[in-house]
Amino acid sequence: MFPDKTKMVRSTAALFVILAVAPGLYLVLAALVTVGKPGFARDPNIIPWLFLGLALVSLANIGVTIFVQTSTKLMPERARYDPTGRTYLIISTGAILSEAHSIYGLVITLLSGSLFFGIGFTSVTWASLWWVRKRFKQNLGNLPNTSAQPVLE
Repeated sequence: MFPDKTKMVRSTAALFVILAVAPGLYLVLAALVTVGKPGFARDPNIIPWLFLGLALVSLANIGVTIFVQTSTKLMPERARYDPTGRTYLIISTGAILSEAHSIYGLVITLLSGSLFFGIGFTSVTWASLWWVRKRFKQNLGNLPNTSAQPVLE
C-alpha cells in the first residue's frame, strides 16, 4: 500500500487535518442554516428520542473505535507482510469512525435548530480524533524503517 513510512505519515497527517477541520465547517453550515429559525423537524417532540438514539449509536461507535485501535488480532497476516499498510488502515478507520460523531451532530442540529447538539458531538469528534492520533504516534514507533527503494532478489 505504501512504499515507505514517511509517505504514510504524510498521508495520515493530511487525513487528520481534513477530518479535524470538517466538524468546524459543519457547525458553521448548521449555524448559517438554522440561525433565527426553527429546525427542519416537523414534530419537535422527536428531538429527545433522536438525541437518545444518536447518543447510543455514538457510544457504540466509540466502542468500535476502541476495538479497532487496540486489537492485536485485527489483520494479523497483513501485519507480517505489510505493517505500514496495516497501521494506515487501522488509523484511517479510527479517524473515519471518529468523524461520524460530527455527522450525527449535524443531523440533530439541523433538525432541532439548536447548535448545542452540534457543539457537543463536535467535541466528542475532536476528543476521539485526538485519541486516535495519540494511538497512531504510539504505533508509529513500532514500525520498521522501510526505504522507498525496491528490494532486488
